[in-house]
Formats: sequence, C-alpha cells, structure tokens
Amino acid sequence: MTGDPADWDNQLVPNLDFYAADADWSAVVEAVFELGLFRVFESDSEPGCELREFRAAAEAAAAPRGRHLELFVVGSGPEPTVSRIDLLAEAPGDPTFRYCCEGWGLVQLHYGGPFGARELRWSHTNHNSEKRAAAWAATVPRLGDPAAWDWPAVSRASGRLNRVIRRMAVSRIGAHPVLPHAGRLIAAAGLRHEYGTGVHATASHG
Repeated sequence: MTGDPADWDNQLVPNLDFYAADADWSAVVEAVFELGLFRVFESDSEPGCELREFRAAAEAAAAPRGRHLELFVVGSGPEPTVSRIDLLAEAPGDPTFRYCCEGWGLVQLHYGGPFGARELRWSHTNHNSEKRAAAWAATVPRLGDPAAWDWPAVSRASGRLNRVIRRMAVSRIGAHPVLPHAGRLIAAAGLRHEYGTGVHATASHG
C-alpha cells in the first residue's frame, strides 16, 4: 500500500529490515521471481509514464523505478489499484502526472543501499496487517474492502520471502541480516554505528 494520507505510520506487519548493496538487490529481486508467488509492480511510475509491471528479475532490477516495488501475491485479492497523482510542472513541457500502485494486501520491497560513502541504509519488506487495513479503510475508500483480501495468503508469501532473504545473509548487525555485498561494503567503509535507518561510519551526535 502506498500513497496518501501522508501521516500514515510505518507500523506495518510483518517487516524485515536488512542490509543490501550492489548485486545483493538483483539477487533479492531474482528470489522474488523464483518463488513464483508474486506479480511485481513499481511502486511509482516515472513522471508522465504508465505504471509498469515487471515480467523478469533483470527487467525490474535495472529499471529506473525498480528499487521500490509492490508485490501482489497471486490470488490473494483484488487487482492492484493504479492511482494517478497530478504533478506541478516546473517548466513548459514537464510531465504533469505519475501513477502509484496501491492495494491493502500488497507487499512492499524497497532498496535502501549506500547513502554517500559513510552510510548504508536498510532495505526492507513490509505489508499491512488485516487489523490495520480495516482501521484505515474508511479513510481510503478507493482501495475497497480489506476483507476482500486473503490475509493468511499475504502473510505466508511475505514470510517465505523474508526467510529467503535471511538465508542469503552472511552476518547480522543487531536484528538486521547483512547480505554479501553489503557485508563487504560495511567492512571497506568502516561502517560500525547503527542508528536511524542504517549503519554509519561515525557515531550519532544525538
């Protein structure tokens, strides 16, 4: 689920925050397709373009918007909702719209990756719980009735993906799995202080 309202909290269940870098992301996306449980969409389209559904891992991993994905568990509920978002053009000829992919039972898969040379941000998976979706249903009527989703199927598929990602890890930082390329980056850059949404080269000043 993406889109407004802007003040939605981040308490989606279940989630997995993990460290990935470079080819780790391609490996994660490949795992998504190998599971055979999901249809894969970009979370947001490029401005002025239709929303894309990806048919292959290489296509998704290489796409400009392929680092923020929405996974639809096949057979779990209604087709994802494609919502248009109007944009304010800064210059004549600029795109004036984009699309986002929404649905109560969609699973988010987002890439954090390196942020400059001194931070590696979490990548993560996440999705709504049935209880949370029901609480917000009246606020976002365009997404329909959360009861139309097979929540156990969503949870099973999400859990399987999380287990695959955990098995790919070579180490952990706190509760967060570290994938191979991320591990090498963390060692090479001397990233050892975990706070905020990632691991840093310097300690927090807060």
